[in-house]
Amino acid sequence: MSGEQFYNQIGKSRNTFLIFATINILFFSGISFTFVIPGLKGFSLIFMVLTLLMYFIAANIFVGLFKDRIWFVFMICIFLNSLGMGWRLWLEWGEFSLVEHTGLVVNIGYPIVSAIIITLFYILSNFLFRKKVNFSQR
Repeated sequence: MSGEQFYNQIGKSRNTFLIFATINILFFSGISFTFVIPGLKGFSLIFMVLTLLMYFIAANIFVGLFKDRIWFVFMICIFLNSLGMGWRLWLEWGEFSLVEHTGLVVNIGYPIVSAIIITLFYILSNFLFRKKVNFSQR
């Protein structure tokens, strides 16, 4: 599927893609924060690449949904990443394996860094596909 077809599909079913991107960020931030931080227990390079791929997909969906709304995408990503991490910490509160991951640097830094990564993917995709795709449907 080409970029133009992908963004046309997003234009036709905006709510479905918004729900998919939201669930994607929410669940992957909750699941992945214990596996993608180098130097902490449980780091997995394969899981980090998978997480970056899913964040890239979510950013491309945001390109089709929101035209030139960088700060809006950034704030949504911080909110969803924080919510996903909070959800995971709440579910596994008291687990010994999460002791390393409950530090202040991890709890504040991971949502911000993840939001920056998704926003950078959004800016890159928006820059590359803005001229090729007709965004008048938004």
